[in-house]
Amino acid sequence: VGWGGLSSYFEEESWYQQELIELLTEEEYKAAADSTLNAHYTQPMIIEKMYDIFDNLGFAGGKLLEPAMGVGNFFGMLPKRFQKDTKLYGVELDTISARIAAKLYPEANVYRCGYEETSFRDNSFDAAIGNVPFGDYSVHDKAYDRHGFLIHDYFFAKTIDQVKPGGVIAFITSKGTLDKKNSSVRKYIAE
Repeated sequence: VGWGGLSSYFEEESWYQQELIELLTEEEYKAAADSTLNAHYTQPMIIEKMYDIFDNLGFAGGKLLEPAMGVGNFFGMLPKRFQKDTKLYGVELDTISARIAAKLYPEANVYRCGYEETSFRDNSFDAAIGNVPFGDYSVHDKAYDRHGFLIHDYFFAKTIDQVKPGGVIAFITSKGTLDKKNSSVRKYIAE
């Protein structure tokens, strides 16, 4: 479920909070507690349907990016029909989740950092998939700061640049991406 599904473990004094404090380093505990807003992992049924959409749109393999991968559920659910011809690239800010993903998917290129810290070339991926973080805060990335994107909008903007023209992006996000009064992100995506 990710740390987001365990947020109560960080909010109240209990035996499980104490156990986390004992098991994790101070830095890991702080990072886990800070990630509870966004670390909600996607159910397999939803991932399957997203890959069906990839299939319907003509994706047959290539370089696949998951820019907020958690422990890699999207990689784990990659359909057999795509596996042979797909190279996996994932990014995860939480070091514990990133280490788990790297162990689960040793064939994948897993980057333990924020998406804003990656240096992938634009137009270098054939597709991107995932459940992006969302909230009322921004990420500092000098290439995108001038837009003032909230985190979920930032993930769309950067990924649009990372995926080749004609590529496929399938993201789960909040209604804030397309339903907000300010239309700047919709214009950015449309352009």
